[in-house]
This record gives sequence, C-alpha cells and structure tokens, in this order.
Amino acid sequence: MEKGEDFRFEKFSCPRCKSKKMIRFTWESGAELECTECGERFDEEDLLTIDDPSNILTVKEKLAFIRAFKKSD
Repeated sequence: MEKGEDFRFEKFSCPRCKSKKMIRFTWESGAELECTECGERFDEEDLLTIDDPSNILTVKEKLAFIRAFKKSD
C-alpha cells in the first residue's frame, strides 16, 4: 500500500488477546488480520461488522465449522 491509503486495520484490536499489533493480509476474496501476539487470524469483514468481539470467530474456527458439515454429508 502506498502512504496515505486506508490503514483502518491498525485501529482494530484482537478479539482474543486485545493486542493492537495486527498484520493485514489481502486476498482476492477479502482481507484477514493476524494478531502478532496470539497468532490468531480474523476476517477483516467480521471485525468491521460484528460489534461484540466475543462473537467473532477465527479463520480456523470457521473452517472447522464448515468441515464438520462437509463430513456429515
């Protein structure tokens, strides 16, 4: 990103450990934020739209949830 672009991700704190040290990864499908303290990754969209941090799932938790449904098919 060039200087002056949107760096709003720096304003987020980790829903788990409350650290402000987050690294942003962008993909074609969106962006993820990884906490450098606890190592958990979160979808940026969740941090923007879900008000209660206790309701925000990590990327690993989301994948485990989806895999559970795939195995039951």
